[in-house]
Amino acid sequence: MERQDRQAIGTLLTVYTDIDLLALELCADRIGQAPTLEAKLELAHQVEEERIHFRIQEKWLETIGMPFRSPIDPEHRKIIREKFSRMDWFDFLSCLQIGIEGIGIAVVEKVASRADKGTQDSLEIPIRDEKRQTSFGLEELRRIFAEASPEEKERLSERLLCNLNDLYAMSEAYLPVNFEEHWERLGLTKEDMWETVHQKTLGMFRSLGVSPVLPEAFSVA
Repeated sequence: MERQDRQAIGTLLTVYTDIDLLALELCADRIGQAPTLEAKLELAHQVEEERIHFRIQEKWLETIGMPFRSPIDPEHRKIIREKFSRMDWFDFLSCLQIGIEGIGIAVVEKVASRADKGTQDSLEIPIRDEKRQTSFGLEELRRIFAEASPEEKERLSERLLCNLNDLYAMSEAYLPVNFEEHWERLGLTKEDMWETVHQKTLGMFRSLGVSPVLPEAFSVA
């Protein structure tokens, strides 16, 4: 692997590894507030999965000579955790399981398709597990939508869009990484990546039984 390719892969993998660690923290913070026993157990399961993902990727980053160092400023991390702590169950699932795990993993999978075998191997288990985590979030959200009146369903759809817009704004503000530069090094254009985001987002909206609409921030990117 050329030095510049290794730098690009290592930088993107560092961000992903830190998001795994952040997801671990957010799930651990939320366990006590989860609405059902099954939800509590699912979050506890995800905490353990994220721990495993972090260790796998931490080891690979060491191997390629880019030891893990969080790119998220500690103050920004605190703000993110505080924002999530104030969310109700619907908003939490929207942001974590749909935004971070669902849409995020589609981006990671696209990057992995252009990465070296070692990086692909380091991502195999995380990609598999996070698809399962997304399935849990979708199942919970489908239940919430199914129990809502037509008017409530419309309001929930708007909330989902707002949550994804807010999540995008947080990523823009708190992840100081020029993603496009690193994607391009791997032969991926901005258009390639946004098409991946768009298709994943629309597919999840369809699976929830609501109109497939893109959040405003995704449409104008």
